[in-house]
Amino acid sequence: MDNKKRFGTREIAGAAMFASLAFAVAYLCQFIPRVQGFLTPDVKDAVIAIASFIFGPAVAPAISLVVAFLEFITFSTTGPWGFLMNFVSSSVFSLTASLIYRYKRSFGSAVLGLAVSVGLTTAVMLLLNPIIVPLYSGVSREIVIKMLPGILLPFNFAKTLLNSALTMLLYKPLISALRLAKLVPAGKFKTEFNKSTLLSVIIGAATLVGAFLILIKIW
Repeated sequence: MDNKKRFGTREIAGAAMFASLAFAVAYLCQFIPRVQGFLTPDVKDAVIAIASFIFGPAVAPAISLVVAFLEFITFSTTGPWGFLMNFVSSSVFSLTASLIYRYKRSFGSAVLGLAVSVGLTTAVMLLLNPIIVPLYSGVSREIVIKMLPGILLPFNFAKTLLNSALTMLLYKPLISALRLAKLVPAGKFKTEFNKSTLLSVIIGAATLVGAFLILIKIW
């Protein structure tokens, strides 16, 4: 089946709903106390990753761009450079996971995709932090580099772990909700409770705890 047939009105509506939900989550995350006073543990990437698992990898950069732009014109205080960082971070995380998951739609593939996303997104953000953060923060590049091992590395790692955990925990409940809303066809996605569901809950919960422990340590 070609992409045009698969990505019709229903899929566009579903992707738009996820973009709205991701923006709402990003906004609510602004009320969470910031790590070290300036880092926001944003979990919108979990929403974008779930959307890309459902509707395909193409929606990952599309939703990431829309949400980053909405943040830029509303509540973000980091200007165009912050917009760029948001877009890159969300795109790398969700696109990487969805590309691996698309190759083989299985529990193991989803876990592998999220694990690779954690490593790749953390690495990309560590490369970009010393380049882009000084452009909008007023902090020198030397100071940002000194912050990498003790603050920025654990923060980016914990943030991606947090998004991975929420992706595993929320994927099937959101699929069920979309099926009830008739935004995904009945039978296209498995929603029954089985061994992979239990493993998702266990791994997701353990990852969530690990992410929080890292964040608490550097808070």
